[in-house]
Amino acid sequence: MKLSVKNIAMSTVASITILAAGGVASAQDVDETEVVEDGKARLGTIVVTSQRRTESIQDVPIPVTAFDETLIADLNLNDTMELAQYVPSMIASHNAGLASANSYWIRGLGNTQSVATFDPPVGSYVDDIYIARQNANNYAFLDTERVEVLRGPQGTLFGRNTTGGAVNVIMAKPGEEFGGNFEVSAGSYDRYLVKGTIDAPVSDTVLTKVSGYYLTDDGFLDNKATGDTLNGAENFGLRGDVRLLPTDKLTVDLAVEYFSDTGTYLGVVGLPEASSTYQTTTTPVFYDTYNGLPQTDCDGDVVDILLIEEAGNCALTETIGLSGKVSYAATDTGSLDIIFGRRSFDSAYINNYSGSSMNPYAGYILADDTQNEQESLEIKWDDSLFGGRFRYVAGFYYLNESTDYDTNGFSANASVDPTGYVTLSSNTFTHDVETSAVYLQGDYDIVDQLTLTLGARYTYERKNLDFHGSARFDGMGFTSADLVAEGIPLELEENRVTPRIALTYTATEDLMFYASATNGFKSGGWNGNAPSPNRVLPFDPEITWSYELGTKGEFFDSRLRVNANLYSIETEDLQITSGVILPGESAIVSLARNAGTLEAQGLEFETAYVFNDNFSGFLNGAIMDAKYSSVLTTPGVPDSSQVTLDTEPVRTPDFQLAGGITYDQAVPALGGNVRSTLAYRHNEPYYVSTLNTSRAPTEDYVDLSIGYVHETGEWGMELRGTNLTEQETITANFLSLFPGQPRRFNLKLWVNF
Repeated sequence: MKLSVKNIAMSTVASITILAAGGVASAQDVDETEVVEDGKARLGTIVVTSQRRTESIQDVPIPVTAFDETLIADLNLNDTMELAQYVPSMIASHNAGLASANSYWIRGLGNTQSVATFDPPVGSYVDDIYIARQNANNYAFLDTERVEVLRGPQGTLFGRNTTGGAVNVIMAKPGEEFGGNFEVSAGSYDRYLVKGTIDAPVSDTVLTKVSGYYLTDDGFLDNKATGDTLNGAENFGLRGDVRLLPTDKLTVDLAVEYFSDTGTYLGVVGLPEASSTYQTTTTPVFYDTYNGLPQTDCDGDVVDILLIEEAGNCALTETIGLSGKVSYAATDTGSLDIIFGRRSFDSAYINNYSGSSMNPYAGYILADDTQNEQESLEIKWDDSLFGGRFRYVAGFYYLNESTDYDTNGFSANASVDPTGYVTLSSNTFTHDVETSAVYLQGDYDIVDQLTLTLGARYTYERKNLDFHGSARFDGMGFTSADLVAEGIPLELEENRVTPRIALTYTATEDLMFYASATNGFKSGGWNGNAPSPNRVLPFDPEITWSYELGTKGEFFDSRLRVNANLYSIETEDLQITSGVILPGESAIVSLARNAGTLEAQGLEFETAYVFNDNFSGFLNGAIMDAKYSSVLTTPGVPDSSQVTLDTEPVRTPDFQLAGGITYDQAVPALGGNVRSTLAYRHNEPYYVSTLNTSRAPTEDYVDLSIGYVHETGEWGMELRGTNLTEQETITANFLSLFPGQPRRFNLKLWVNF
């Protein structure tokens, strides 16, 4: 059959593919006759739920980027970590040492700390269920319908700690017919990936789906000290979905999933000379490390593994998730959703953070284990009144979360024992969170072309902290009684209302303008990594106001889409972390505290264009100016470790650009289509350390893919190269400089059935 242009679906990142992966149209595709009416290719409708109801992205007065299943396949995105490459004002990297944990930064708001007492300002959601801890937020794409990245505070509808934004993954639901897909790929550094999904309906009212994947990667970091290769992984996951359709009005979705992630993320060796490129005191050597600790696995007690096997540089994060959604169309206009979930993970790692210590006992070694359980419930009502002139969403939200944290720090001390470990710190604590909220947001059409949006969320939250001392070493650590003696509270409470107001003007059917003011907050907490009880200081909530002016439009008979927005944000009591050795202490700690007020202004734009039946493209970008307008002094911290008015906010490049073009051509002699995609990404330099001790250079990336799709859409293949410019960059600085990905090549084969 002849292959026609399908939905070029992306919130304005635009799907740069002409047809969906494997020839399967995405869930958001409009009817093909609408897309190619009168023989001309057009942009398809993109459906999102960024306001917690189904809408066209062009009608939503929020800056949001949506990746559908077509785009995820076309850009070869394998997990949520890789999304940020194409989202304006967004930077992402793994947490130092732990590849299962993603550090998302949007408009200068982010977090590199996975300790439970510090919350991420960019919320992670799967099927609208909040993932509370950053340790396990790098979500692998099994059978994903779409991902929505919302920029700016989402204080009303996604209100849990989202001062920076939200990443919401929506999984595909079981299909009504038997079928599925299978994919296998092989690439550089012995990277192999196998994944697939099967839809297997039991009856018209009971639909089921099973999805899974297995990934192995030897890693790209060459350890000259031991001969190991680091920054690899052996990951796998399995998910099962059931959809029950007992009546026309009632839908019940249930899912269970399990993920195992062993990915590590360690730093390179630094030559003892300053680097002007990276503004560091050492010069990184890509992609080598001199990390004396031999590699093993973390399947067991991590402290015993380190001290008995004298090995480490490993990680293991295991996650189990149960979720459900009950949807009931109660009236012609109103629907009720009950969303519930339970998630738990165990995240253990042994990391030597020094990339320049041949001695296996030297450097700074952490052997940590985090266990977390969370339960959440949301009840949401969506309805309209007055003949549809007033549309509203109202709901109740509840989350209960508990984390047990066991941390142990080691190094060598030549004056004591250069061939054995010296325990620098050891402690355990339990961190409990209980939060509930009610929210309401309504859109009222003042006149046909002018809509007023008003919303607010009331949140109550209580946090409890309980230190237990060291579980392993006598005389180490401290207890809650020691905190009480220092006057440090063991409970924090918060009551807060976060409002939103917006005006939307619909100039024509294809052009709208909006203005909004949105408030969000991120919870306060404690400096949980502190080496002594007097350092476990509480910090205040982070509060953000964002003001937006935006437009969304389609032109030239829906062949060009342009979405753009101006924003200005002010974040008071900005929460930061930085590695500091405090006076009188021997161990480096990631110190959490309030830094002051962050101000940022910028322009963001996302465009998509269908040139003709063969060519499509996109161009996205952002201009940002961020600064500290006031700063707070942290008691007991040296002047060299204080934030000043001259300190530049981290991960705030002045300019970003991402663009791509796809060529798709039917070749009858080959019995299918040949397509090629060329993508380019650019970032101006930006600091990756809070105290400006390291900076990523100007970044320029080029990716290229060449593929074939059989005319039946039943199978295809693709050869892809990423980072063809061999761009060398750094993403973090914690005793070592942590490298970005090297150049990679990958060959993929897929089939649909």
